[in-house]
Amino acid sequence: MRTLLLLVLLFWGSSLYAQSFTPPMFPASGKSLSAFVPPNWFVKDSAQGDLNGDKIPDVALVVELKDTIQELRPDSSTNLGSPRILLILFKDQTTGTYQVVQQHNTFLLRYGEGGMAPEPYGKISIKNRVLEVSFEFVRSTASYKFRYQQNAFMLIGATNSGVSGGQFEKWDINFSTRKALHEWGDASGDKTQSEWKTVPVTKLRSLKEMQMPFQWEVWPNVYI
Repeated sequence: MRTLLLLVLLFWGSSLYAQSFTPPMFPASGKSLSAFVPPNWFVKDSAQGDLNGDKIPDVALVVELKDTIQELRPDSSTNLGSPRILLILFKDQTTGTYQVVQQHNTFLLRYGEGGMAPEPYGKISIKNRVLEVSFEFVRSTASYKFRYQQNAFMLIGATNSGVSGGQFEKWDINFSTRKALHEWGDASGDKTQSEWKTVPVTKLRSLKEMQMPFQWEVWPNVYI
């Protein structure tokens, strides 16, 4: 009973100091990228490339708070780290200004959410009008591909691979074609088995709907 009470008090104490993160107010547009970096924030990563098909280089920014806080995350966990925000900016061909078309406050994993290696952030990149966000862990990796269509950034692909208990497993999912390649096998061997599967999803999900990685169960026990 005493041990149970102690655990309850510890959980209550950690929850007490956790706080829902309130993001700063970003301008709707700006002449330079510095306009989108509030005081006490910095640019952790950036990528440049055409996202909307107008042949003008757009920009994706990852901005991070310099302070460390106990943050309450969408999955109800508490993380001691620095909030990160993903900003996607379209460049106006006429004025040369950047306009915010997407702001996501929770999707990017924070320092402290990487397990044995606390930093899970990989990188962002833009290629062939697709924005890719990747994460890296000690024994696994994950990436998400978003394309601007239907006036939103839609998840068109995701890859999740890792090693657990000496076994390798990888899912490479194309939500546009509804096809997925599943690979698995002994991590120490050269041979793996593979199987193509039909994705049981008929409607694409938007970046806005993806609150955090690994929250969407596409197949039983398969999360992306």
